[in-house]
Amino acid sequence: MCMSDNYNLSDRKREILLNSVGNYIDNAMPITSGSVQSNAFNTLSSATLRNELNALEEMGYLKQLHTSGGRIPTSKGYKYYVDSLLKSRKFDSKVVDDIKNKFVKRSNFILDVVDGLAKNVSDVLKLPTFIEMQNADSLCVKGINIIPLITGQALILVQTDAGIINNTINLPDKISEENCKDASKFLTTNLFNKPICDIISNFDYYNKLLKNQIKYFQEFFEFITDTLKTYSSHSFKTHSNMSNLLENPECKDIGSAKKFMNLVENEEQISKLIKNIDDTSNNEITYSIGDDNSDEFSDYSIIKANYSLKNGVVASVGVVGPQRLDYYRIASALKYITEEINQIEKDLK
Repeated sequence: MCMSDNYNLSDRKREILLNSVGNYIDNAMPITSGSVQSNAFNTLSSATLRNELNALEEMGYLKQLHTSGGRIPTSKGYKYYVDSLLKSRKFDSKVVDDIKNKFVKRSNFILDVVDGLAKNVSDVLKLPTFIEMQNADSLCVKGINIIPLITGQALILVQTDAGIINNTINLPDKISEENCKDASKFLTTNLFNKPICDIISNFDYYNKLLKNQIKYFQEFFEFITDTLKTYSSHSFKTHSNMSNLLENPECKDIGSAKKFMNLVENEEQISKLIKNIDDTSNNEITYSIGDDNSDEFSDYSIIKANYSLKNGVVASVGVVGPQRLDYYRIASALKYITEEINQIEKDLK
């Protein structure tokens, strides 16, 4: 949810707010006139800064801590910071380099690539990430190649319009390389340009068609169908490292840590959070922060990017955590994934 149209701050208030939220994200120390003055506004008096902080509190961007004289950002304050960050389009090149250095492309299938990148983002940012796929079964089969191996197995390559899905199968006895070529040609002819959902839903039809050919054609088809089911049905996945979660200051309290870990381990709850995000905007990166969420999730934020692939397939990659997140690094990581996926799509054309 983006709210930039609702903001009406003077330049000075804007700079004080952005600086205050940024410093609070970096060090988790309450915002005071003294901290603001020492960080960036040493030409302004403490009294002036106190007045500005009071005004920002009255406007709902900051809130008073009960335990000290300092303040912390509200959900509204974080949203202002994130909107300003996304509008500036400035990103952290070090985060991008760290993700690039960790990434090893083990598959040409774009959804595998997205999943691998999401895991690397989790490792680099030390935060839970998720990947959600919608309409993955709309991808179309473009070709099938069955390659016999010396181990008595065959490598099955299923070319889709989002890259290649590969798997291995134990070969039936006495299957020659020529047989594999014939099966590849026959399956490609009959399944070419068919959506995965069509192949799965019309399994009996295709199975009967193949049954009238050679027996092992049918065995290959059944195996390929199971492989396609596996790839198209895994619509949601999370990556997290619990030891990293506990390093977060917001998780030092046992109750808070337990609540956060329960959230991360519950895909259904994260899915609920995702549904709060307004995807009707044209923004590449969208979010749901604090009070955008229901009361049970009001302590958390979720920020994600959507990637529109072919045939209506949408992949979403995002990060979930407490409200005090390093949104600069997260946005940089998500922006990099966007660019990487766009390049892969170009390479597939």
